[in-house]
Amino acid sequence: MARSLTILAICYCKSPKEILAQVNKDSFGNSILSVLQLQLATGGPVGEIQILLNNIASQLNGDQKKADKVHESDTVAFEKIIADLEQEIAYHQTQIVALSNLRDSTTEALGEAEVEVRVVTSDIANNEKSFADESATRQSQHDTWVRKDAEHVDQIDAIDEASKIVQHLQAGVAFAQLKSRFEKVQAKLMESKHALFKPLINALTQLASKVDNKSIIKILELLAQIRQQLVASRASLLATEEKQAANWEVQKWSLIRRTQEIKNSIVQFKVTIQEAVEDLEDQTLFLEDAEDSLAIQERWAAEQESQYEAQTFEREQQLEVVERLQEVLTQKLSAASEFLQIREEVF
Repeated sequence: MARSLTILAICYCKSPKEILAQVNKDSFGNSILSVLQLQLATGGPVGEIQILLNNIASQLNGDQKKADKVHESDTVAFEKIIADLEQEIAYHQTQIVALSNLRDSTTEALGEAEVEVRVVTSDIANNEKSFADESATRQSQHDTWVRKDAEHVDQIDAIDEASKIVQHLQAGVAFAQLKSRFEKVQAKLMESKHALFKPLINALTQLASKVDNKSIIKILELLAQIRQQLVASRASLLATEEKQAANWEVQKWSLIRRTQEIKNSIVQFKVTIQEAVEDLEDQTLFLEDAEDSLAIQERWAAEQESQYEAQTFEREQQLEVVERLQEVLTQKLSAASEFLQIREEVF
């Protein structure tokens, strides 16, 4: 403000002495007048004073041009930095929106999956009870099959043994020689209490009291029929066992696979959410860093602009002082000399 008033005072002063007095009040002008006073006191030519003032003016102009160039370069660099930072901020803002949407949608999907998991978990609990019950039932079925299969094997073995005994009788072997084996087979067939064996047991009992060829042939036919039925029954039981075992495996692994798929889905949802949250945090930090950098750059640019304007204003003031002195020296050298001679006394 003080220097601005100085310029106005200089511009509107009419008298050379008034101009010089005003210049003397300025620190830079005071310094220049001190140099001029020394030059005049030593009897230096006026031309050298003009040259000195011209050099000062040239230096001031040169400094201003350099300052303008630096200012222009700094402005371009600053605008580039600002543009890059604004672009970076826009990118991070876009990423934050996208990641927020991903987080929200994934959270929603996770919620739905967790509801499904609760339902499936309840189903799993029920299925596990059913699984245990079915497993017990399946084990009971298997144990029954093992027992019945063993019975069938024993019965078929008994039938085969009976066939051998009857064939020996048919070949003429005395019943007394086969009695022990006959009684064991008869006892085994009676132990089974199978209705299928009743006609055979009766026929064998009759054969024990009277051996005749007609009875033997009848018994052999009956033995062949019973054996065929036992083999078919055993095969049917085996087929049922295999089918039940296969169905159980399908049911069991279907339940296990579905449970694992749901658990894997939950894990994946949680991983996706965690990754989205971490990326969102990173992008938020990047955004904050970019905004801080932008604020720093803007403050730096403001400081540089303020400094440039202040220095430019100061050079303009100094150049104005030089120009006024040149004007005074050109028009009224005697007034300048007179002023400088009484300068120390007056001021």
